[in-house]
Amino acid sequence: MKNIYALVTLLFLCQSCFTYKTIHNDPYQLEAGKTYKVKHDHKVSKIVFYSVNDSTMQVVEQFEKREIPVKDITEIQKRKFSIVKTVGLPLSVAAGLVGLFALTYH
Repeated sequence: MKNIYALVTLLFLCQSCFTYKTIHNDPYQLEAGKTYKVKHDHKVSKIVFYSVNDSTMQVVEQFEKREIPVKDITEIQKRKFSIVKTVGLPLSVAAGLVGLFALTYH
């Protein structure tokens, strides 16, 4: 039973407060300093956008500055704060733990 509580606690601590919403695939309309997920060259990268010129985007990915060719980008997702994930998920986990405890010791 302790393993179940440990697993639920670990899942609770690893949850994120952000969601990603797909936006129009136009790197010229992105805001500098914001976090995005970009699909390019069959991989997904979490980046912080800085600037764009004619053919490349300047970004920071994993604490390294790099350039991504604009023609290789297939999808852009913008990070958005999620009140449901921030409040709803912890409350539902807590209710589940109380329910498990009640069923176990009833």
